[in-house]
Amino acid sequence: MRILISQRDVRIPPSHFTFDALERSWYKLLHKHHLIPVPNLGKIDESIDFDCLVLTGGPDSIERHITEDLLFHHAGKLGKPIIGFCHGAFAVNDLTGGINGNVEGHIQVDHEIFMEGKIYTVNSFHGQSINKLGPEMEKIAMDLDGYTEAFKHKDREIYGIVWHPERMKNPVLPKSVENLLL
Repeated sequence: MRILISQRDVRIPPSHFTFDALERSWYKLLHKHHLIPVPNLGKIDESIDFDCLVLTGGPDSIERHITEDLLFHHAGKLGKPIIGFCHGAFAVNDLTGGINGNVEGHIQVDHEIFMEGKIYTVNSFHGQSINKLGPEMEKIAMDLDGYTEAFKHKDREIYGIVWHPERMKNPVLPKSVENLLL
């Protein structure tokens, strides 16, 4: 499968040149697929042939925000699967009419979630929360405090996963996403 994958914006002092970066762990997690990293140029090449869009974690920037919005709408128009991880999940929630907020105690910790009738331990590297899901989204995983940790569109292959499976020795994913990616 050909996966379009977003990248984080990195500025390295003292020059403050901007780099687009994709964490190496994505190549390990998605090793069965052909990854097509997309630069944060604020525009996209709509002629690229792809099967799925992955919006990764990491900090936001104006250029990244614009690029990911364009990618989301382009993939949606084509009916392609869209999966957002961490930052990408919050972007998907925002783009589908949801409301994000803030949460304490979720940066660089492991915690338990309830998903598909089981308890799993996942990682957390964010200070955001999902306060309200978009109207066509439904919760598929939550932490033990009730915060949404994963969600999906009611009718389409659009997902948001708040943790980082690419950083886990044994990645935890909802079954539908696991079947798509692994």
